[in-house]
Amino acid sequence: MNLQSVLAPIVDVAQWLFKHILVPSLSPMNTICIIAGFFGLWLWLRMQKSFTAKAKKEGTII
Repeated sequence: MNLQSVLAPIVDVAQWLFKHILVPSLSPMNTICIIAGFFGLWLWLRMQKSFTAKAKKEGTII
């Protein structure tokens, strides 16, 4: 076993990642969808925090 046999799979994974995930994600529609998804996640978590705080204040939290 040499260093080449260890590094070759790592290089293959990195090349696959760039070719199949990073490059296609650069298209405008994909970027818009990713940003919208993160915004939706942020909005949902913010709303959940306020709902939890309200339930704790009213004593209705399970």
